[in-house]
Amino acid sequence: MCGIAGIVRFDGDAAACDREAVVRMLATQRRRGPDGDGICSDGPVVLGHRRLSIIDLSSAARQPMSNETGEVRVTFNGEIYNYRELRESLKSRHCFQSTSDTEILVHGYEEWGPEGLLRRLRGMFSFAVYDARARAGEGSEPFFFAARDRLGIKPLYYVLQPALLAFASEVKALTHGGLSSEADVSAIAGFLCLGSVPFPRTWLKDVHCLPPGHSIAATRRGIEIRKYWELSYDNDSQQQIGPLLEDSVARHLVADVPVGVFLSGGVDSAGIAFLAARNRTAPVRTLTIAFDEQEFSEAAEARRFAEAFGTDHHEIRVTGKEFEEEIPRFLEAMDQPTADGVNTYFVSRAASQIGLKVVLSGLGGDEIFFGYRHYRDLVGAGDAGLFGDYLRAPDLIRRMIGLGASFYGRNGGGEKWERFDYLAGRPFNESLYLMVRGFFPPARVSRLLGISPTELTRSLEESFSLLRMPGSNGHVDVNQFHFLEMKRYLHDQLLRDSDVFSMAHSIELRVPLLDDLLVEAGCHIAPADKMASGVNKPRLVDGFGHPAIHEAAARPKRGFVFPFARWLAGNSDQFEETALAGHQLDRDAVRHCWKDFRAGRLHWSRAWSTVVLASLARPTASA
Repeated sequence: MCGIAGIVRFDGDAAACDREAVVRMLATQRRRGPDGDGICSDGPVVLGHRRLSIIDLSSAARQPMSNETGEVRVTFNGEIYNYRELRESLKSRHCFQSTSDTEILVHGYEEWGPEGLLRRLRGMFSFAVYDARARAGEGSEPFFFAARDRLGIKPLYYVLQPALLAFASEVKALTHGGLSSEADVSAIAGFLCLGSVPFPRTWLKDVHCLPPGHSIAATRRGIEIRKYWELSYDNDSQQQIGPLLEDSVARHLVADVPVGVFLSGGVDSAGIAFLAARNRTAPVRTLTIAFDEQEFSEAAEARRFAEAFGTDHHEIRVTGKEFEEEIPRFLEAMDQPTADGVNTYFVSRAASQIGLKVVLSGLGGDEIFFGYRHYRDLVGAGDAGLFGDYLRAPDLIRRMIGLGASFYGRNGGGEKWERFDYLAGRPFNESLYLMVRGFFPPARVSRLLGISPTELTRSLEESFSLLRMPGSNGHVDVNQFHFLEMKRYLHDQLLRDSDVFSMAHSIELRVPLLDDLLVEAGCHIAPADKMASGVNKPRLVDGFGHPAIHEAAARPKRGFVFPFARWLAGNSDQFEETALAGHQLDRDAVRHCWKDFRAGRLHWSRAWSTVVLASLARPTASA
């Protein structure tokens, strides 16, 4: 895992100022790659790279990397988990200079072209290729090509101007390259509605996020952005999960540096730790975060798992005082506003402290195998709750309940009831998503930003219009809800935060449960077949196949949660003062947020988000 950056000129060869801009972008991303850097200029392109050495630690694996003739160059962030098989299929026709997975991209691009290469890759990646052969030729092949992995585990941001395209692994790198712009109010409205900035927007107007499963290419005809993969659903309940889990974890363990596993008290991380331990002859290192606040700590459960699997276990304690001291560094590391990420920041810091460079995470298990409570309601499982009853009520009854809930929320009931306002005038499954995953209710977003309800509606329409699936409206569509959750929660929040806050400590975070083949298999299982009475995520648990994991799956789900509300309340005056120093939000509306938080009417993450927005640096003028 690394940091990449570059500039592509459309009006001639790259100039010295372009190279200087890429140098600044790389300097901003130093924590993504503290082991070295590289930069090359060739015709209209400048490619840059910050290196975090993981596979092939020698100088032969330095980037940007080229083919034998120097005509094809690549800068790459991520890991290709099937690189050994691809190397075998290429080595008879290409000369390899390293044992790194990066070189697969160079020769694979030569051999199969951009689309053929993407079809064959299995991994997490963002990369950019410059092909001098295409620039010199008369055809329509791209002379510049960049792409992201299927789920968007690795980021890629870009700025497109009439004379150039600039790209980087972080938004702030583009601002330091002199390519920044004013804040995007619609993107910030999206953050306040959803808890994260919805792609393809970023919090800056002219900086865009390349969507997951997409590529961007420059040809003689111009710029083309193309989707090469998408989630698909069917009802094949014969999918065999166990072999896919074993294969994925084995591939994610490949590295020439120390690898460990984040271990909590939950099923997902425990299963990965079990399979990793079974794959290794020496004990695999596991680590967990512990708290003085015992009701939040999963240290005891993690310890039991570690003993059952025979791991080399490490327990790192985080206190409220450490949290307070570390917050400025957390906010400095943040690349886009987020309501989450603190847990990843601290557990990645702990991994760095015990000498790890690569860590496996259980992220994705709840999303792929329906581990969240709301899926039981959506599917209509036997133990569905009141929300499940609401979903299956006649339309008129639902509307009456919605009106009553909204009224109650606006008159002291709390923000979760106010989110029923999202039902008005929206497609039903999008409304359900906003009720479950929504952040602030719409009226409060309007007050915080000083925008009209019409402007907010327009912003939400942009956030969801790209993701609409065909089908009827007015009834629960579990797959459509899941599709939105994969894009707007998994991608926009969980994966984005995992990347940024692990890289803040130069840690490569890998997600075996989001392996391409495993995700496709999980999405092909019928929703009802992912449920079982008294067991959470039964198909995943059966795939792991360990009695301790079966036992954990029968316990009520807890989740990996910090004592954030308590820590925030203990310093609420200081945090409110920080929030009021910002420039994005209405000060009276901010004060109202903190008043409601202290009164228990507003979730801590909403109050915290006002601090997050206040910490955003004012962008510099565009270059």
